[in-house]
This record gives sequence, C-alpha cells and structure tokens, in this order.
Amino acid sequence: MKNSRATYAHTALVLNEHYSAANPPVLNKAKVQDTIGIDRLLIRPRYRDTREALHLAQGGTAGRVHKGMLEMQVQGRIQVPNVSQSSSMEDREKALRLAFDPYECYRDSPTTDGVYALSWMEPTRDTTNYPTGWMGVTRYVRPVAQPETTWSIGDGASRVWSVNLVAPDPRLYDTTLGSLSTSAASFAIANHGTIAAPLRVTIAMSGAGLSNFTISRAGVAFVLNLSGCVNLDSVEIVMETCGPFGIGRSVKKNGATNFALKTSGPTTWLDAPVGTTTFTHTNATGVASVLYEWGHARP
Repeated sequence: MKNSRATYAHTALVLNEHYSAANPPVLNKAKVQDTIGIDRLLIRPRYRDTREALHLAQGGTAGRVHKGMLEMQVQGRIQVPNVSQSSSMEDREKALRLAFDPYECYRDSPTTDGVYALSWMEPTRDTTNYPTGWMGVTRYVRPVAQPETTWSIGDGASRVWSVNLVAPDPRLYDTTLGSLSTSAASFAIANHGTIAAPLRVTIAMSGAGLSNFTISRAGVAFVLNLSGCVNLDSVEIVMETCGPFGIGRSVKKNGATNFALKTSGPTTWLDAPVGTTTFTHTNATGVASVLYEWGHARP
C-alpha cells in the first residue's frame, strides 16, 4: 500500500496521492509533500473457537477454529508543502475524520453495516493474470473510531494520524470483479485467487420460466422456481455473505426480496472454486441470459 495510491470508498477519500492511479503506480514527486500519506498498514487476523473454556475444562474436545475477522491499523502523515498552508492541513484532517467516522459510515450505508472498500495496488509475480506485475486489491472494512491525530504548534507542515479498522470479511479481493454474461448450457468461471470466491448471479428473463431452473457445479445444484416470471423480469441472487456484494445471502426479484424463488436445500448455495470450474444451466426456458460476478479471493 505504501507504494501505490489508495482509495477509501466512503466519501471517495484518496490516500497516497503522490502515486498515480495508473497500473503500475507512478510516483508524482510534485505531490510528495501535499498528501494524506500512509506509512504502515498493520493487519492481525482474529480467530474463534466454537467451544467454551468450561467445556474444555471438563474434558471436552476443542471446537472448530474459525477466522472471524481482521483487525487493521493504518498509520500515516498529513503533509502540506509548507507551514503557511495550515488551512489546507485542517481541511485534509477534517476530510480524513469524516471518511473514517463509523457513525457516518453506518448512516450512509446501513445495508452493509457501514462497511466500505479500501483499495490499493500490490506487486505480484503472477504476470499471467496481471501482465503489469501489479494487481488491484481490496479489503472491505469499517472504522472502529475516528482517526487519531497527533500534532502541536511545532508540527509545521505535517501531522501524524492513525485509524483502527475491522474487516468482517477477512478475505482480500481483486479490486476488479470477475464477470461473465451467458445463455450457454455449459460454461466456465475462472477464479484467479487462492480460496473460493463469493458469487452474485443476475438472471434476465424473456418470458415465463420453469419451476426447476437449475445452476449446477461439481455435484451442487441450486434450483429456482421462475414460473411466475415474465419478460424483462430480473432475479438477483447473492450466494454468500461477503465484502463485494454487501451483507447476507439474498434472493431478489425486480429489487424486492423473494426467498421463495429458491427451492433447493440450505447447502446448495454456490461459490467460485479456485481455478477454472465448469457450471451448467438446465431447464432454462424463458431465461434470456445470466450474469455471473465473483471476487478473486485470497486469505
């Protein structure tokens, strides 16, 4: 993150403006002393056990280990060209505080519990999927409290700041989603990440569907009843609680929640496994096309 521009989606705050938005990032020396800069990014995963300590003390076995969330701390400096530009320093500090205000984040986006994308670029040796040697990555985070700033009369042209964040979805995602729109009976989805990726499916209807439209992959069949649909209806399914698509699994028809359309069992939600995976459509009468979107995910 130190060597690339970073953006925080709430209020579209730009950090490390002294790096361009190009891929790969290019240093703009003219902005080095006029930026909200990042010096360090500290990340600590948090794990949890499903068994209580008392259960273990009585001779019970340990429960499964789950990675619950990430705790993050971003540390940096607000810098302006010289001490005479104190008004610019104050404006930048106010913008920083507003962008990372947890109450404002939640008020502006209650559907995601105030979680927003923090995006930057990282170098990679995978030049097959990322020819420039850099990939855009994103964590979906919410601030714990407003940023803390350290300053004094002698601060002059810089001011130290830090903010604590939590990432309820601990995965790291490519900033660019994978996408495929298809009406084919069989097709492939490629996840360039290293762990299974969450999936969003949007179905465009051309007329009445069947009661058993099925999306399948590797023995898992997700079934929808589309018999009540008509031309131009749209059905959207978010397959997993995750960063890129908000919070909670959902099934919507024309923007309104409609879980009754899903008729398959509770373990039939799909994801995009690592690598290339073949999916199939069956009983697709009335289905004009299906848009698949997924996040290339890493631990």
